[in-house]
This record gives sequence, structure tokens and C-alpha cells, in this order.
Amino acid sequence: MNDSKTMIKLRNSFWFLPVIYGILSVVVVGISTWIDIAYMSQLDGTYSKLFLASEKIAQSLYGPLITAILTMTTISFSSIMVVLTTYSSQFSPRTLQDFISDRFTQHVLGIFVAGFVFALFNMLFLTGKDERLLLSPVLTVVIAVVCLLFFVLFIHHSSSFVQVSNLIEKITRETLALLDTKEELIAGEKFEDWDGWEKLELREGDGIPIYSEKMGYIQQIQYENLVEHSKQDDLIIRLNAVVGQYVRRGSLLGTVWVNGNDPFKKNTVLNVIKIGSERINTQDLEFSIQKLVEISLRAISPSVNDPHTAINCTNRLGSILHRIGEVYRPKEVFFDSNRNLRVMTSPKSFFHYLYKSFYLIRHYGKGDVSVINGVLEALILTAEGQREEIKSDIRKFHAYIMEGIDFEQYPELDKELITTTSDYLTEICKK
Repeated sequence: MNDSKTMIKLRNSFWFLPVIYGILSVVVVGISTWIDIAYMSQLDGTYSKLFLASEKIAQSLYGPLITAILTMTTISFSSIMVVLTTYSSQFSPRTLQDFISDRFTQHVLGIFVAGFVFALFNMLFLTGKDERLLLSPVLTVVIAVVCLLFFVLFIHHSSSFVQVSNLIEKITRETLALLDTKEELIAGEKFEDWDGWEKLELREGDGIPIYSEKMGYIQQIQYENLVEHSKQDDLIIRLNAVVGQYVRRGSLLGTVWVNGNDPFKKNTVLNVIKIGSERINTQDLEFSIQKLVEISLRAISPSVNDPHTAINCTNRLGSILHRIGEVYRPKEVFFDSNRNLRVMTSPKSFFHYLYKSFYLIRHYGKGDVSVINGVLEALILTAEGQREEIKSDIRKFHAYIMEGIDFEQYPELDKELITTTSDYLTEICKK
């Protein structure tokens, strides 16, 4: 969470790992060439020649291996394009980055790049005139076999990735993991838990407004760094923007109050707020929920007509919302180590996440009894074992769901199904 914006951008880019593998491959080429020149000729006759090859054999070997590795790389890129097309047309354009940022995919391409670079550079270093024995051709064969192994694994990985059930499971698992690391849930506190707020008078006119210098989505706010900078410069910061929000150039990001006459540098705030062209999963809980919602909406569209996938999504949304209800206590302020107020935020409520999870499904799926019943069952999953504050929000949303149902269009058995599930949800929320 505290990495620089440049490092975060580098790690999330598709080319980062392949470049690292390529650089490591060049280093290994240098080491193996040095060993061949400095040591192999001196050890002639003292070792087995089973794992060595002459320059002429190596020269005839490198060309086909380079072609083979390049072919595997091409087929892999073609598989990636098929997966991306499937994701965009059948699931959601927002899920494309899940496959692109998948570490296994990047490692496979990195290994292909390493194999190609290793064979190519070794071929360039051959003269073809020497009869000396070399170790590098054997290493090239080993790398080629490793590339072949990962090629098979990648084909299996791609075929698994295009299965919607695996995608839904992956998004759910990552969202639940985000809930355990989200700084707004862990490090902050509520105003009501702090007795000193009444003694502090922060007048709006005394604050220094901080405006965005570019447009895009707020992808990450490094709260820990922001608190540390505020402590060093003796500042109090109120953030107006939240993760996932779209801002234009000149949008108000926050207000800063400076204690004393020391000059304030606005980069103190701007450097810990990452703004990019698209939303990402790093801190954006609502974006992760949005992916499941969009998969569900595609599934219930007339062109796909797959309500069971939609119900799978609503079940997972219920699991996520249940976890949010367990751990989510909206934190509004952050303190430094001396219990001085440093950062104020405007966190989203639990009801906000609840509403964003189901309001579109309610609208587009209200004519499908299975989908509406799936939403009610998801609310049951959310409500079980929750505190009264969460159940109150669920009761409010339950009423909203029932208002949108046109019971006149449903057959008697469908009415009975919806009513039974609704009554059980009401009973759960009373406990």
C-alpha cells in the first residue's frame, strides 16, 4: 500500500515481468558464455561430454529452437486475444484486467521471452569455426523444455480462465482478501470515538484547497503515508475524494490546515493519491462488486439468457456483503502515533455497497422470478448473524426490492416462492 505510484504502475503493467525475464536471460547468457570461454576448454578430458555440444551442433540447434519458442509465444498471444474477446463480449469489459494482470499469464510470457532471448544471443556469439565443446547449448535445450512445459500449462490456464464460474470465484476471492487489507477498515476510527473533536475548530476559510492536476479515476490513496507526511509537516487534511471516484482537472481533492507559518507543499497530498485512466482493484471495493454485477446483467440479458450464472453472482455478492457487514466500521479519521488528528475522510456506508450490489439486477431482472428470488436469498446470506445496524439496512433494501415486483405478472407458484423467501428474510432480520 505504501509503494510509490511509479512502482505500482510498473508492477501492474503487462510488460513488466517479461522485461525482467528478458534482462535475467541476458545475464545468464553472459555467465554461460564466460564459463564456456574461461573454463570449458581447460577441463577437456576431465569431465563427461554427455552434456556438452560443439559449436556446429549448437549452431544447427539454435535456429529451430528460436523458431519453436517464437511459435509458442505467438500461439499464446493468440490465446490471450481469444480470452480477452470472450471476456469483453460475454462477461464484462471491466474483467479484462483480471486476465491481463494475472501473474501466471505474465510469468509464462516472461519465460517465453527469456527462452527466445537466450537462444538468440547464444547464436550471435557462435563463430561456427571452433570445435570446442560448450555448455550453453545444453542450457538452451533445458530452457526450451521449460518453455514447452509452461506452454501446456498456459493452454490449460486459459481454458480454465474463460469458464465463467472460475472467473466469478476469482473475483469473489480477491474481493474478500481486499476486505482484510483495506486501510480504511483497519487504521482509522470514528469521530465519536475521539473526545477532542469539540476542542478543535477548523474553519473552512483557513484551509488550503487541493485540486486535482489531471483527470481520471482515483485508484489508490496511501493513508499511512498521508498520516506520516501530515505528522512531519504538522498538518490536518480533510479528503473530499474517495477511491473509485472520477475527478476532472481542477476537482477539489481535499482541504489542508497548516499549524504555524511553515510553507505547505501541495505535492504532500497529490503524491499519495494515485489517479489513472481506469479503476483498479487495489483499494476499490465497489469496483470489485461492479464486476460481479455486470457479469450477472450479461447473464440475464435476452442474448445470453443464463439466469443460473446470474444467481451464482448474487450468491457471491451475498457472501461479500456478509463479510463487509462483519468487518466494516466506516472509519472517518486517522491519527498519528501521538493521537493527534491528521486525516479526515468521508467513507461509504454499508447501505451504499448493498444498494450498488443489487439495484441494477433488481431493475433488469424483475421479470425473472429466479433472479429476484436469488437476490432475496443473497440478502438472507448477508443478514445471517449480523448486528442490528446492518439488519436495519437490509430491511430497508428488502422493502425496496419488494416494491419493484409486479406480482400480477407472476403465476401462483412463483408468487408463493417469492413470498416464502421474503418471509424468511423478514424473520432473519428480526432475530
